[in-house]
Amino acid sequence: MTAEGGYHVVGGGIVGASIAYHLARRTDEPVHVYEKGTLANETTKKSLAFFGFYGDETQYRMKRYGMELYNEFLSSPRADPGYVTTGLLDVATSDDGAESLRRAVEERGERLAHADADRVDTSPVDFVQPDELKRTAVLPFLDTDVVTGGVFRPQVGYLRPREMALEFVDRARDEGAVFHENATVTDLSVDDGVLSGLSVDGEERPAAAVVSAAGPWNPRVAEMAGVELPVKHTLAPVLELEPDEEIPYTLPWITHHESGFSIRRNADGRVLMTNHPPGGHEEATEYDPDEVGDAVPSDLRQRGLELLESLLPTVETFEVVDERVGIRSSTPDGNPVVGWTRVDGFSVAAFSTSGIQLAPATGSVIAEQLLDDEPSQFYEGLSVSRFDAYVDHR
Repeated sequence: MTAEGGYHVVGGGIVGASIAYHLARRTDEPVHVYEKGTLANETTKKSLAFFGFYGDETQYRMKRYGMELYNEFLSSPRADPGYVTTGLLDVATSDDGAESLRRAVEERGERLAHADADRVDTSPVDFVQPDELKRTAVLPFLDTDVVTGGVFRPQVGYLRPREMALEFVDRARDEGAVFHENATVTDLSVDDGVLSGLSVDGEERPAAAVVSAAGPWNPRVAEMAGVELPVKHTLAPVLELEPDEEIPYTLPWITHHESGFSIRRNADGRVLMTNHPPGGHEEATEYDPDEVGDAVPSDLRQRGLELLESLLPTVETFEVVDERVGIRSSTPDGNPVVGWTRVDGFSVAAFSTSGIQLAPATGSVIAEQLLDDEPSQFYEGLSVSRFDAYVDHR
């Protein structure tokens, strides 16, 4: 199929790079990616880049695709993305929190009893009593006296996010994709509900299709096409901490159930702490990504450090040696919005976290829709049309 003007992707993070890779390997038409700064240097670089099989059926099946592709990349890496298995320990410090975790595990078990193993995660997930925690994982520094219960998932790890994005970039370039850095998409041309082109730094270019994979800038890009997205924002603060004494263990990713704070130990011995507020989409808001700096808000910093002192009291001090703030996107049901919109020729890849994990399958979905005119097996779980008052051009 001839696509006059070619395919254009807005955003040079891991999602945009995956889309370019999946398009370029299947078409001889031009594939261009526009990044307003440096490739994979914004939301992707700020990610903690966990990979784990949690989430609903849609996310699970997408992650299976992603894990298979990442295994292929890791077998012959070009950018050293690495991978470290840590496991995930979600701990509660209140009776209500422990009961919430216990119920979640029980409900998961009930779903598994009636589910297809190819469509849901069947890896072991257990509720662990406080006195069993140190028989379950290497946790010599954890104060189990303040913990009321936990859930342990062994099949969770992390990789280097920017390096994995550059894996996609390098392979997409091999297939003919062209990446433009310091190139800002300033407008989209739409007539009678059909996209015909885009402007890059004021220069108009024809386009068969434009895909917005611009992270927290997605609503702004969509607005250029006259499209509204059901997407809001939350802050993704990260503190990089140096303990006063070395922690000679690969700690699991430890998440505090009640507050949404989580920590992990890096290979260099530093500890990373972030926060994912438990309030969900209802408490999300809108931020201007260009106005959010890298200073973690003081209230989050204080609450995080106090929690860390409570959970790991034997480590006397943690010095903050670096900090950054990313912006997460949030959708009403926690799943991404991927694919066609109400404007023919304009597609979107907007995430509700988990971009590193879902980027591979997202690239496949976009390629299938644009090149085959097929909705893909994930359509019902990803289409913007699943939300009231939102439609796509199909």
